[in-house]
Amino acid sequence: MKLNALHVINAFVRLGGTGEAAQGLGISQSAVIKSLHQTEQELDLSLVATVQGRLTPTPEAIELTRLARPALGSLRRALHEADMIRVGMADRLRIATVPGLAHSILPPAIASARLALADSAAVEVVFDHVRDHLVADDVDLAISYGPMAIDGLLDVELRRSSLVCVLGQEHALANREALARADLDRQRLISYGPDGVSRSDSFQAALAQSGLADRIAITVRHTDTACHLAREGVGIAVVDGFVISSGLTEGLAIRPLAASPLVTAYAHHRDGAPLDRAARILLDRLAEAAA
Repeated sequence: MKLNALHVINAFVRLGGTGEAAQGLGISQSAVIKSLHQTEQELDLSLVATVQGRLTPTPEAIELTRLARPALGSLRRALHEADMIRVGMADRLRIATVPGLAHSILPPAIASARLALADSAAVEVVFDHVRDHLVADDVDLAISYGPMAIDGLLDVELRRSSLVCVLGQEHALANREALARADLDRQRLISYGPDGVSRSDSFQAALAQSGLADRIAITVRHTDTACHLAREGVGIAVVDGFVISSGLTEGLAIRPLAASPLVTAYAHHRDGAPLDRAARILLDRLAEAAA
C-alpha cells in the first residue's frame, strides 16, 4: 500500500466522510472514493460502509488508521521537512512551546540569542504537544509548564510566578489591590485548558490548588485571546504572571491572586546528546532572564 493511500484513509477516518476528506486533502471526492476502493481490493479489507446513503469508515478502516499512526506521523514530519528545505530552513533552531510561554518569556530570549549569533540563526517555533515533539526528536529545545519527568529528557527549571487576574479597567473588581478566591465566585473566568498530552502541568496544578480548575467558563490556548476577551468585558482571565512582560495586558488591570500557588516554567531537551550552539545560547538566555 502506498503512503498516499494511507494518507487518504486517515483523512477519511479522521473527518468522517469522503466529501470531508476530499476538502481536507484538497482533491476531488471521486479521487478519494477511487483511492479507498483500490486500497480495499489491494488489502482485501472493507474500508467503506454505506449508512443512510452516506459513505462512512468501517471498524477495519478505523483500526488500520490506529495501527498506522506512527507511519502517518513520520509522513507528516517528512512532508514538513521537505517544505523547510524548499524555503531554505533545513538548518534551523527548532523550539516547541505552549502558547502561554510563547507570548511571554520566549520572544526576548530568542531576540537576545539571535543577537549573540549575529542574527544568523533561522528559528521555527511550534505550539502544543511539547512532549510528543521532544520524544520524536522533532525539536532541539522545548519550553512548557512541565516538568516532563520522562526518561531520556532533561527538565531545566527556569522561573516561577504566581497566578494573576487580568480584567478590564472598568470592571467592578479593578479597584482592588489583589483578588481572593472568594472574589471570583460569581465571575466568568477565562483561562488555559489542559493540552491533553502533558503528564504534569504546573499551571493546571496551580489552578486546581486554588480551587479554580472547575470554575473556568471559557478555555483558550493563547494568552492574547484571554486578554482580548477580558478587554471586551467577557470575563476575568486567570493566567500566569509571566504575561505581564508580554505587552498583551496594556490597558488592562492586572491583580495578583491572593495566596496563589506558583507556576513553574521549564526548558526541556533530550539527555545524552549535546545541544548545538544555537540551542545552548537560547537556553542560556532563558536561564539568565530567570536569574
